[in-house]
Amino acid sequence: AAATTCEWNDYKINIIDTPGHVDFTAEVERSLRVLDGGVVVFDSVAGVQPQSETVWRQADRYKVPRICFVNKMDRVGANFQRTVDMIADRFNANPVPIQLPVGQESSFTGVVDLLEEKALIFSDSGETAPEERPIPAEMQEETRSYRNRLVEKIAETDDVLMAKYLDEEGISIDELRQALRRATINNDIVPVLCGTALKNKGIHPLLDAIGSYLPSPMDVPEMKGIHPKTGEEVSRAPSDESSFSALAFKVMTDPHVGRLVYLRVYSGQVKSGSPVYNSSKGQRERMGRLLYMSANKREE
Repeated sequence: AAATTCEWNDYKINIIDTPGHVDFTAEVERSLRVLDGGVVVFDSVAGVQPQSETVWRQADRYKVPRICFVNKMDRVGANFQRTVDMIADRFNANPVPIQLPVGQESSFTGVVDLLEEKALIFSDSGETAPEERPIPAEMQEETRSYRNRLVEKIAETDDVLMAKYLDEEGISIDELRQALRRATINNDIVPVLCGTALKNKGIHPLLDAIGSYLPSPMDVPEMKGIHPKTGEEVSRAPSDESSFSALAFKVMTDPHVGRLVYLRVYSGQVKSGSPVYNSSKGQRERMGRLLYMSANKREE
């Protein structure tokens, strides 16, 4: 698994890219233990594949909130709705599209944002921000149907919105977005987006969705563990003021640095040279160099 970090709008997103091949199932599981949220990528032509089912069950075990990205919408045989139906059928999940593709296969040019009711059209290079346009006339009826279904699904997870929905009162976009965030974090809803990553189409809205709907470290429950001396269960709040706690989820050998241990820090702070307690060995150790990893690049 490769780890890197990016910044998008006001968010800092730490990314762990796990292998998709069945031979790396154990590495995927180790990574899932330290994730706050996940983006599950599906092939729009092949739909749900066997390894996707394995990873989904692992994510269920660790209660990882997730969103889905239906990729390769420009490929021959791409079918967005079929993939959504397969997610619901194979995983017994509640996938809810928050986008619709504008065109499919070679005619794929953008997506319709169902919450804000606008079309986002991507450039051929995919390097510039998408252009906002009115929803194409031929998609107006389909968009209305999908948006009504989206509002209904979100309202089902929130009593206040359900009352408004039944009374046919207007529900604002902000109310829908906040309720969708809560439902995603609680694993009640799985938002579904689409695009073609190779051409960078659909990636801008995907990054927006990661910031809007997946949890920050402050949104997930406090980490619990067993005190090594008393044997009692203790919890750690995700705060700089809490005692230091972290999980080593990956160990690898680097030809220039030596042994590298990847840490997910849950609470507190640590510096190079600080003494830390290794609960696996039952002894104190001194923290070595702290490196900031971006794939195979290192920063002090």
